[in-house]
Amino acid sequence: MKRRLFISLILILMLLISFTLVFPFMGLDHSLIYVVFATIGIVLLTFYLFGGTAKFLVMFVYSLLIIFGLIILPSYQHAIIAVGTLMIILNPLSDFERYLESKLIPAETAPLTISIRGKYWPFYGYRQAMKDYVRLPQTKKLFTKNWYLKLRQLTTLLLLFTAIYLFINELKNIYIDLSNYNPLQVFTFYGVVSLFVITFILYKNGFKAMFRAAILFMFIPVIFAIWVLPISFISQIILSALVTILGISDVIHEKFLSLNRVAYNAYKYYDPDDQRHVYANEFYEPFVYNETYNIVGTYKFKCDLEGFHARFNDILFYSNRKHFMITAYTFNGKEIMMYTEFYHRHAKRAENFKVYLENLFHTRVETQIVYDKDKLIYERTFFHKTEYVVARALSLASLLKTLEVVKKELIISVVFSFKRKEDILRLSKHYYVVRMEELDESDYLAARVLIKSPNSNFAIEQKVRDLLLNALIYQANYVRILVYYEGDKQKWLKKQ
Repeated sequence: MKRRLFISLILILMLLISFTLVFPFMGLDHSLIYVVFATIGIVLLTFYLFGGTAKFLVMFVYSLLIIFGLIILPSYQHAIIAVGTLMIILNPLSDFERYLESKLIPAETAPLTISIRGKYWPFYGYRQAMKDYVRLPQTKKLFTKNWYLKLRQLTTLLLLFTAIYLFINELKNIYIDLSNYNPLQVFTFYGVVSLFVITFILYKNGFKAMFRAAILFMFIPVIFAIWVLPISFISQIILSALVTILGISDVIHEKFLSLNRVAYNAYKYYDPDDQRHVYANEFYEPFVYNETYNIVGTYKFKCDLEGFHARFNDILFYSNRKHFMITAYTFNGKEIMMYTEFYHRHAKRAENFKVYLENLFHTRVETQIVYDKDKLIYERTFFHKTEYVVARALSLASLLKTLEVVKKELIISVVFSFKRKEDILRLSKHYYVVRMEELDESDYLAARVLIKSPNSNFAIEQKVRDLLLNALIYQANYVRILVYYEGDKQKWLKKQ
């Protein structure tokens, strides 16, 4: 994977740099021809980077067919481009591609996976989880409204077809119509790139996000149109300035909306040991064992639950701006206790949050700020408690009901760690157990326990409690629980 990344990025960088060198040393016609083939090379290298060797070879074949078709049959240019675009979208060589994948090593065929390992990476993953939850109504339509699913798929395909067709057609215009080519037509590529971007946004996030992105892309064409209109120079400057201000305002507005796109979906349960109601943050759960957010801040203050919920969205907005995570909050009938995690160099922000809460609720806030690299506070307070595990299982099952994904039985999958292989064998006499050797460490062994259950709260809770009791008997340590239907490949659900 690293080898593929290195090769493709070096070659792409070399081709991009060469664009600045060919025009001074070559004639315009030859320079434009070089730009066409270099652009095709960059596109193919992009397929190699993100799709692997097999995808690259298949796209190389399609490119050759389109190029030779345009050269041999110039009278049928548009038909050849349309057929070539359909080939790229429908991929008739998919069987050949799978054959190549079976013959090559996995590192050369697997899609590129990029892990953003910046200092705030856990927070950005947490923020994305909130955004996905905000978009849940649109996601639900994909499962419950067949017409919406078909409309979104059809629109995506039409936009993708249009973008690919226009891209190939513009490259053809540069190569074939060199004498008539207007340098201003390069601006058309801006429209093609914009079309690719909004198509991807539609595919990932739906129509609303696509329309917002389309508005952002419209400002530059409007400014361009102003400068070709037959109006005075002063008018062009004034109108361009106004459109630019509108564009910047729209970008700021979208950024504000993005920061305000917050949510909190809680694992709700009553903790009999601590005698308090718990609202643990579902969106934080995948990032419990992150390496960079190690400052834990706890904040206790007097407030009723209704008054806290009335201001809670403001707290979420504040945390989103300040890049910290709210992991849970509890209520014992008199006081609210909030649990947070901050980046390991942001102790000052943890102190400032206390001041923010005191100003927001007009009360004294008791604070404890500690460094917890091993996540022991969250483990002991929430993560490893039976009530938390049960609440997570019920929440995941409820999500399937919300999306109206209804099948006969669901699978409860629980990962445990063991110190001895004998304990795994003993537990396997009662449950279906799968070893997970790829997760083994020197001091523990990993295994997954699978249980079938109807999507009933009572049945799920009973089975999970029984399993956790048996795990305690056989000295198994809980790691994580998932709930899904057998054969379900929905990645979005399994991330929850």
